[in-house]
Amino acid sequence: MYPDWYGSPARRFMIAALSRLAADATAQQRWLEFPLPICTDELLFDFDDALPIYAREEADEIDAIAVMDELRTIEGHFEEMCGERPTDPWTYEALETDPAWAAVRELAREVLFVLTGDRTLPLGRGPRMG
Repeated sequence: MYPDWYGSPARRFMIAALSRLAADATAQQRWLEFPLPICTDELLFDFDDALPIYAREEADEIDAIAVMDELRTIEGHFEEMCGERPTDPWTYEALETDPAWAAVRELAREVLFVLTGDRTLPLGRGPRMG
């Protein structure tokens, strides 16, 4: 998955979830389609699985404290996307067109930079990872 120098398993789990969220829409669609198509909400589920573990395990780490507001904002975007909306945010097309996905993508990229110091991560590479 990600090298040990990225830190604890909880941190690597969060980096993996954020990498998929930070990827451009085309890379996200490819990830969701391989090897069999799955729903876009799988991106939400990966993040929802990683967030409480990361928050608990990394609570005392300086960079974790620095990014928790952004992670909670991502969570807030997902909560809003799950509510009543005029358009469906869970389509493959919405990954490209919905402003909430664009906001999530940008926040995920910023958090990834804080956690890894790297703006060149291969975002959304390859098939599903975990």
